[in-house]
Amino acid sequence: MTRPALLDEAVVTSWLVTHGEWRRENNHLVRTVRTKNYPSSVGLLSALVETAERLDHHPIVTLGYCELRFELWTHDRGGLTSLDLEYATELDVIALRDFAGDLKTN
Repeated sequence: MTRPALLDEAVVTSWLVTHGEWRRENNHLVRTVRTKNYPSSVGLLSALVETAERLDHHPIVTLGYCELRFELWTHDRGGLTSLDLEYATELDVIALRDFAGDLKTN
């Protein structure tokens, strides 16, 4: 499978403006999702397995009690590609659609 090219800085900056839960750290996209309980955290992570497999793009995830930290970048490109934005967008959709009642807002 051909891997996508690195994104222009303007594309990433524009995407971040419309996806306020995400931030940029060391050329990686990062989001922390807080849930009301541990089973909800594990459930959200499990719900994202299909996305990672379909995209052949696997984030670094840290699972803690009531918290998930997602870190995205395209490892073999050394930066951000369309895969990162696609995975992050799907994470946002799945979290809001399937886990809205389990998310903490602060």
